Amino acid sequence: MDNALQELHAVFESTARYFSVLGEPTRLKILHVICQEEKCVNDIIRATGLLQANVSRHLGLMYQAGLLSRRREGTQIFYQVAEPLFVELCRSISVQVASRLSPEELGRLGAAPAFG
Repeated sequence: MDNALQELHAVFESTARYFSVLGEPTRLKILHVICQEEKCVNDIIRATGLLQANVSRHLGLMYQAGLLSRRREGTQIFYQVAEPLFVELCRSISVQVASRLSPEELGRLGAAPAFG
């Protein structure tokens, strides 16, 4: 293996981890909900319509991967996007995907998916 590729191996592995975490539609929904401002778990549940256990599991995975940061206020835990780059990445890809959909497909979605 080329020496430069060997040196970049850790970068490639880390990048692949981010993509694997972002490769789940539920996590993208959650990211969409909190991309503008931090939200508590209950607000995320209300916005996504997902069950509490499901939301908590995905938030935990996203937090462990470094996509989210969190803070506690009393009994509430608030989550926010740790790095604006993640929102920009999701926004760019979503805009590209939406641009390839037909007007009928976009109509079924209710609106083009967007972050931020």
